[in-house]
Amino acid sequence: MKQTVMMAASSVAMAVALVATPAVARAAEAVPAADTDTAKPADDSGIPDIVVTANKREQRLQETPSSIGVITAEDLTKRQVTNIEQVTRNVAGLNVINAGPGQNTLMIRGLVGAGESTVGLYYDNMPTAGTGDSATSAAGRQTDFLVYDVQRVEVLRGPQSTLYGSSALAGVVRVLSNPAKLGVMEGRVDVEGSQVEHGGAGYSAKGMVNVPLGDSVAFRIVGYGVHTPGFIDNKAFGKDNINSANSWGFRWNGIYELGADTTATTQFYLQDLKSNGQPYEWARPSVIGGVALPAAGDLQSRTQSREPYHDRSILAGLTLEHRFSNMTLTFTQSYQRRRNESYTDQQGLPLFFGFLQSIGAFPQITLPTAITFRSAQKLTMWNSELRLATSFDGPFNFIVGGIYQNRRTQIDNSFVDVNLRTGYSIPSDPLWYRRAGDFKLDQWAGFGETTLKLSDKFSVLGGVRVFSNTRHDIATSIVPFLRLGSNGAPDDVRSKESKAIYKFEADYKPTNDVMLYASASQGYRAGGTIVRVVPELPASYGPDYTWNFEAGAKTDWFNRALQANIALYRINWYNTQISGDFFNGSFSGVLNCSGLCARSQGVEFDLTARPVHGLELTASGTVFKAKWLKDQPAISGSPVAGTQFANTPTFTLNGSASYSWAIAGDSSLEFRVDAQHRGKYAFMDYRPAYNLMAPQAFTLVNAALTFAHKKDWTASLFARNLFDKRAQINSIADSVTPYQTLIAQPRTIGVQFGTKF
Repeated sequence: MKQTVMMAASSVAMAVALVATPAVARAAEAVPAADTDTAKPADDSGIPDIVVTANKREQRLQETPSSIGVITAEDLTKRQVTNIEQVTRNVAGLNVINAGPGQNTLMIRGLVGAGESTVGLYYDNMPTAGTGDSATSAAGRQTDFLVYDVQRVEVLRGPQSTLYGSSALAGVVRVLSNPAKLGVMEGRVDVEGSQVEHGGAGYSAKGMVNVPLGDSVAFRIVGYGVHTPGFIDNKAFGKDNINSANSWGFRWNGIYELGADTTATTQFYLQDLKSNGQPYEWARPSVIGGVALPAAGDLQSRTQSREPYHDRSILAGLTLEHRFSNMTLTFTQSYQRRRNESYTDQQGLPLFFGFLQSIGAFPQITLPTAITFRSAQKLTMWNSELRLATSFDGPFNFIVGGIYQNRRTQIDNSFVDVNLRTGYSIPSDPLWYRRAGDFKLDQWAGFGETTLKLSDKFSVLGGVRVFSNTRHDIATSIVPFLRLGSNGAPDDVRSKESKAIYKFEADYKPTNDVMLYASASQGYRAGGTIVRVVPELPASYGPDYTWNFEAGAKTDWFNRALQANIALYRINWYNTQISGDFFNGSFSGVLNCSGLCARSQGVEFDLTARPVHGLELTASGTVFKAKWLKDQPAISGSPVAGTQFANTPTFTLNGSASYSWAIAGDSSLEFRVDAQHRGKYAFMDYRPAYNLMAPQAFTLVNAALTFAHKKDWTASLFARNLFDKRAQINSIADSVTPYQTLIAQPRTIGVQFGTKF
């Protein structure tokens, strides 16, 4: 309790101090510093006109010939979006496999699986990489900085690899912070308090200050502290609200006008996140190795060990931009460093191997009584990019560039004994397993896209990216699995791959308010190597790639009072990276399915209507089917051709309604309701015995009433998960893992207060 109070006090002090500090920052995007509002009126209709930089140049959203979901700064605030998981609840086609704070796996259009991430995640113009329990699960923990003082979030649906490279096989998510403003002094403070039904209290304090230094330099600084309340009680060691989390962070953006046509921007992100456990409940009894493990009940768990997660992240960048009369030369350099450590309960593993011993399928060695899996990772990544983009008055324009990326991931995994009374690990006991890995990846690429405007209404685009990847991975066994046998020679694996990928696009504007487009584009992911716990696992796997065929329309109606966008697509997935299982699912390694292995096809739509002044209605959704085209005997459960991908819904729908009206002259009141519906998962696991708790369909509703006085301050009363639904976000179970279901945060009632100057 004392630590909780101290953190609350320090968080508020941090936010207040920021407002009083004469420093601050700017974002990395090449957007005019004097105007950071990306939703601005374009004509006398007064309807916001959203500008995006998805193609690495400024374009109106309605004139960008691809499927893009955008959440503006205003909507981020009104919908109370503060993290990536909440972003997924507000954009059609973007979903997440969530395992707790900082442990998200993003998917777009249902494309997700073993290996690298299928979705590129950028903060400003800086790419990030995920870290998993092994190098083959690098998508499991994608970077999750707090979303605050952000100008917009762009979700680029469909492959984006010509411009964004590897891990953009299914799409890209871009979180664009507010850049520093030259000649403007401003600040902001936001505080929040809430209470979770069946759980604890939450609170946060966030602040921003923008300070100009003369006419050519400005800084913008953001600081925050957040306590996320827990709501899962553990019955094994008697601890309530075990899944609470604390985070604090800092962001610096700067702008420096080096000359009339030359600008430098800098960024620095720092965040420390500590989660005390995962929000999984044991709602169903399990049997592992012939031993019955009882259910725990509503919002309760029976894990024998505590499952803390600690993530410390740094992201830094420099952008230099020089503008010629009709072209812009841009150089960007970014650096990412992440350290995270996690513990995962493994009480089922001794039971399973005890059963194997009883039938003579495993050596008669001493087995642990209670253990946890500790995974520690350190990631460092450097990314350099140089590009030239033209803005000729004529019909021909292009963007061309090159990148170099160096990534190193160091992993140290082990099995550690657990104190059954307290749930804490016992690091002083001899380990049951330990293996360290050092994984290095170098990527070189050249890319270009050319646009030819054949008439005022018709344009075509062609793009290409040529890349080469080199890996050198070393894995060292320090303590063999269950202390069985002796250490062998370290795995020392090298691999190299190269390929060219392409993009083609055409758009036609029959009127100023309608644009039709069609495209064919490729995406790819790098291959990799595997930390082999057992020799049966393969040593390496190759890259995979997609072809995306898409047609869409972007339309405005009734003087832009109605905006309707739609996209239809088919994605073919080749040489798909799959998780092949060994020892009845106890160990897994990545393999490649050869040829055309899988397909996702569907339709996405985004609607915004403003029928009367003050009323805004939005809806976005997707209907799709992501399925295997070939039998997959290497995957546990052996899904056959036609089987839907695990962990994917076939239908999602997001909607909102808000109405605002003026009161007392310069003040206003707004009532807002947001809802998200996600369809059921057909498969959590392809094995029927472990698919008994595949997440069902759910609908979550949030509501808020906000009073605003001019633009000076706001006060809100809000309810999240208004109807207290036990939404099943994710589930896990296998031969060594009891049935567990990750539950959405129960009904939460709270207040927010924000002020600007």
